Amino acid sequence: MKTLLRMSVGLGIALATLAGTMSIAFAHGEKAQEPFLRMRTIQWFDVQWSKETLAVNETMSMSGKFKVSPRSSWPQATATPKLAFINVSIPGPVFHRLGSWSNGTSMMNSTSFELGKVYDFKVDLMGRYPGKWHMHAMLNIKDAGPVIGPGKFITVTGSHADFLHEVKTLTNETVNVDTYGFANNIFWHAVWALFGAAWLVFWLVRPLFFSRYRMVEAGRGNELNSRFDKLVGFCVLVGAIVLTVVGYVQAEARWPVTLPLQSALASVEPLDMKTNQVKIKLKRAEYRVPGREMAMIIEATNNSNQPVRLGEFATATVRFINPEVGSQGTEGYPDYLLAENGLTASDNSPIQPGETRIFQVNAQDAAFETERLSSLIFDPDSAFGGLLYFYGADGERMLSDIGGTLVPVFVNSDGKDLGQIN
Repeated sequence: MKTLLRMSVGLGIALATLAGTMSIAFAHGEKAQEPFLRMRTIQWFDVQWSKETLAVNETMSMSGKFKVSPRSSWPQATATPKLAFINVSIPGPVFHRLGSWSNGTSMMNSTSFELGKVYDFKVDLMGRYPGKWHMHAMLNIKDAGPVIGPGKFITVTGSHADFLHEVKTLTNETVNVDTYGFANNIFWHAVWALFGAAWLVFWLVRPLFFSRYRMVEAGRGNELNSRFDKLVGFCVLVGAIVLTVVGYVQAEARWPVTLPLQSALASVEPLDMKTNQVKIKLKRAEYRVPGREMAMIIEATNNSNQPVRLGEFATATVRFINPEVGSQGTEGYPDYLLAENGLTASDNSPIQPGETRIFQVNAQDAAFETERLSSLIFDPDSAFGGLLYFYGADGERMLSDIGGTLVPVFVNSDGKDLGQIN
């Protein structure tokens, strides 16, 4: 007893000490997704949030673009977006979605996105619950799950008691969508819960497992259900049918005009946006584990009509910026996804029109670890994907796909660093 008491006291002290040193952590659920899903499926860019603080009942929008990876980069084990839905990743119904669009088409329904094409999106939201909420763009793909874009904390002020969103129905009735049908929903849930509970209680108060098992073993299984049991079962069956019919008749009388849930596919044309004006051929790519650095040898052919320079490498919503060239759209982008000095090129001079150049590109930042992208080296195919942003002399941005096998490199026994590509 004394030993048990000492162990309990010790455990309590340890837990108290641990609790005293813990700090509040804001979890980013997208990190739980495998790197190949985030790096090789949907490449998000130009994502913006119209507001970072709003009150209950105020509106905001999240907008941006995404490029669906080409067939050469798309994971073989992942379903393609033949059926997808633009969504928002938030911790519960803390916002009310007013509408969503892709390339100007309403996204009330699901749609299909083509591999290798670019689409824009916009989602309008209304503040519903006060708090500090982490909001992501998200694309739900059938048989593949959600692909999450960049996220930012949005603060909602005020009181939920003040939330009011009224709409006018097809029958010219004004309703509050936050409370509409709630009482009726609770009533029917309670009716069926009581109905089911009564049925369970009827059997739970009778001898259950062992006595019935012994009767079956003794060949008396046909005696398990008495005439009274069968009568009760028949009454329950009739009662369930009656309740269903009564509920249906009541609903038809109360809501004579209804529309079924829409299941048609929306048709969305991709943006007329030129990509791969700078053609990229990956010669070799390595991930240097100790330095948290990706090193790539690329062959770039400039098919545009002006000189270009490499300004950014983006993958899994993380942006590695070349400080000697710079990049667009960094203002307002989440800091934890922005490696402003994370990209270097062995040759930063402009690539002339028609010129083909082979050079080395290094992307290095702690984001490889904090975003769990380094675990890519444990995947069976160990491949990556992303976008390279080239900038012309007039500031035009040109997007180029890049992807291929990524070889992990460790420090060997003699201390030689094998992470650098020669």
